[in-house]
Amino acid sequence: MSFATHALSQQSGVSAEPSRKVLLVDQAKELRLYLTPLLRAVGCEVVSVDNMLAARVELGRCRPLMVVVDWRVLPPDGSPGCAALRSHAQHGDVPILVVVGEHTPSELLETCVRGGAEDCLLGPVRITELQARLDVLRERTPGSPLWPVERRTPRTVLLVGEAPNTPGGLGADLEACGHHLLYASSTEQAVARVAGYGEPIHLLLTRARVTSAEEMMRVERLRTEARLARVPTVVVADDDVMEVPMLGQVWLSARTLAPRHLLSRINGQLQRNLAALLVDERVPFVCPVEYREVGSFSWSSCYSSELSPGALFVRTLVPARPGAALELRIHLSTIREVLEGPGIVTWSNPYTARRTASYPLGMGIQFLGMSPRRLMHLRELIRGTRLM
Repeated sequence: MSFATHALSQQSGVSAEPSRKVLLVDQAKELRLYLTPLLRAVGCEVVSVDNMLAARVELGRCRPLMVVVDWRVLPPDGSPGCAALRSHAQHGDVPILVVVGEHTPSELLETCVRGGAEDCLLGPVRITELQARLDVLRERTPGSPLWPVERRTPRTVLLVGEAPNTPGGLGADLEACGHHLLYASSTEQAVARVAGYGEPIHLLLTRARVTSAEEMMRVERLRTEARLARVPTVVVADDDVMEVPMLGQVWLSARTLAPRHLLSRINGQLQRNLAALLVDERVPFVCPVEYREVGSFSWSSCYSSELSPGALFVRTLVPARPGAALELRIHLSTIREVLEGPGIVTWSNPYTARRTASYPLGMGIQFLGMSPRRLMHLRELIRGTRLM
């Protein structure tokens, strides 16, 4: 199950009342001895088990606020691990947080990520980090995934004619840029999605097989819907685009434009410059990451999911605000090094339980002022990851 498309608890018939339970999976019992008093101090009820199988059984008895997993309970042979929890029929959407150490094997963390873990804490766990996640899950912080920093907040795109998770699709690339995607297979479904979403739509994006007057009128009929009347419209056709006189529609050809140029043109319509976060230059790259806003004393931890020469992509329930200047510590456990450098948050999607759009949790961080030596180190890491 994708991080961005977990089923909503309201849709599964679960009470909207936030749970007080936190499920701890800790075989060595060190984590529970340290965390149990802290969690109880902030009003949580702690349920402890020794392994992932017992944790799955416990998920059948109750719906916890989150599951906290000590990395030492993860099977070293690449067995399902967190996927065993994520595949639970009723409570598989409960957030999973993995606690790791500085020298946790990267393969184990990668297995957690593939299994569906949303977040990672670098031990010893800081109570401020734990409290921030509990506040979000209890909805004690604003639930909207958008912060009022208009130049850097993600945009909402209504994509008509393409299904979610289409390999090589426009939706997947736009999600990778941090945008929020509403998918619709037909004009009627698109109108219904807009009505049910309730938030502003920043771009209407439709897929067309051919450039024709019939297709133009189909798009124009969709634009007569009140909430889409003034929304910029882009149509991506599979064939060549010669001349499109229809006012308010921008037609692009998927045949003549390379994927990166097509994505760049669409981001231009969204008034976003994401040159440093190019999708086609990314490689999977999983490791613990610490960050703090410039001027702050407290560090927060999470994990990286992808890396490009100009940016780092991290997953966490509590990302920094858009536009924030950060100090970074990238923990390269394989070679036991810590790469430090500055960055700026170019998009940010915090956790929210009321999700109707599809988008990645976490944030995209553009590197700023990296020294030539560090940039060369990053390029070597990317090159090595591509060869693996």
